[in-house]
Amino acid sequence: MKKFIIGISGFLVLNIYFNGTTHFLSNSVVQFICLLLFFPIASLIARLNGLPGLKGLGFFKDRNTLKHFFVSFGIGFSCWALMYIIYWQIGKFHITGVKTGMDAFMTIVQIMVGFFLGSLINDLITRGYILNLLKGKLPSIVIAIISIIIYSLDDFWNGDLTFTNFVFSIFLGCSLTYAFLKTGSVWADTGLHFGLNVAYGLIYGLSGEYGGGLILTEKGEINSILNNFVVLTAALMIFVPVYFYYRNKISRSFPYSFK
Repeated sequence: MKKFIIGISGFLVLNIYFNGTTHFLSNSVVQFICLLLFFPIASLIARLNGLPGLKGLGFFKDRNTLKHFFVSFGIGFSCWALMYIIYWQIGKFHITGVKTGMDAFMTIVQIMVGFFLGSLINDLITRGYILNLLKGKLPSIVIAIISIIIYSLDDFWNGDLTFTNFVFSIFLGCSLTYAFLKTGSVWADTGLHFGLNVAYGLIYGLSGEYGGGLILTEKGEINSILNNFVVLTAALMIFVPVYFYYRNKISRSFPYSFK
């Protein structure tokens, strides 16, 4: 019972700290410093749970780290870029221009830094912490389902907890969790997560609003059913390239993970 309480408490501390920092701090410099402080805090909490610091959360480097990260990034970015091209063609938004000069530079920096840290930290909490904390206590498929559900429920921080959003997160969580379990490394699923977030950021920026990204847009009109069909299909289909790339990988951390 003591270990269970420490484990749950650790998750809540990390989750509230991260989401409180990103949603309630308006000063970008203070926010950035707080995000960097997440890593020593996560390391301490991991050790309190018997894990070897950040390494115990999948935050380690091996000879395949960069390869997995960039391949995953390519999958995530290309799939989401294709989705936004489809949205553009069917009228969800209209492109009005592209930012230039210092405005473009600052937008790119914000997208790359903000979404990289956000993707990595979210992955460390909802996958690295959960999966490694439960490793050896339950079958891989069971801890995968638990992680996916927690990730999906945790998305209420970023939007309304609607049925469509929940299903979307379930679909996407399958790909992110599969990449993690097949490698044991947070970098495999962070590459995927970061890639799709960069594609999102090019359109909406960190603000999540039309005109906030590098590509200037204005809102169009689209049927809600068609809108949901496109985004849910994209979230489901991204699993295909993820599966075919990672299916033969054998994790040293999760050697008995599902095929």
